[in-house]
Amino acid sequence: MNKLNPGTRILTMLLDHFSMCLLMMLIVLPSMLMDMAEMFKHPNTQPPLFLGNYYLFALAFSLYFNKDIYLGRSLSKRIFKFQVVNFKTNKVASPLRCLVRNLTIVFWPIEAIVAIIDNERRIGDYLAGTKLTIYNPEIHAVPFNWLQAIASLLIAGFVTYFAIFYPMELFFQSLGVPMH
Repeated sequence: MNKLNPGTRILTMLLDHFSMCLLMMLIVLPSMLMDMAEMFKHPNTQPPLFLGNYYLFALAFSLYFNKDIYLGRSLSKRIFKFQVVNFKTNKVASPLRCLVRNLTIVFWPIEAIVAIIDNERRIGDYLAGTKLTIYNPEIHAVPFNWLQAIASLLIAGFVTYFAIFYPMELFFQSLGVPMH
């Protein structure tokens, strides 16, 4: 079942989504549980707007956006023997290209429709200059770029924090609502 067809394409997207959501919960859950325990100790205080540490949320989203960071292959791409490659060169997509590719995942339903129509490329692929292809270990065996991977993780974490959590923090602070 390693053909690029609409059913397999959607299955890989769903498996990636569920596995990354599970990983995100494993990262954030301990902090959420600690906040809940603290709320039970002090039942008369106003609970924070977010349960859990939003820095951990930023880390979790960073990992989600970088799910293909290691040689263009996420968990589902490894299972189904696919790989993200540079559209023009057919070489393994760099970690930074994979990050750009996955930032559009926030529009998941639209991405799924585009992926059904074009099995090789979704919106993020067009933006990043990448495509999905069947994995060939002889062609796609390359060294991993650790510097780009670290940069990609940091960029995704900062973008997530400053695009989502920091503006919310400022807004709710202006209203006097505790965030954490």
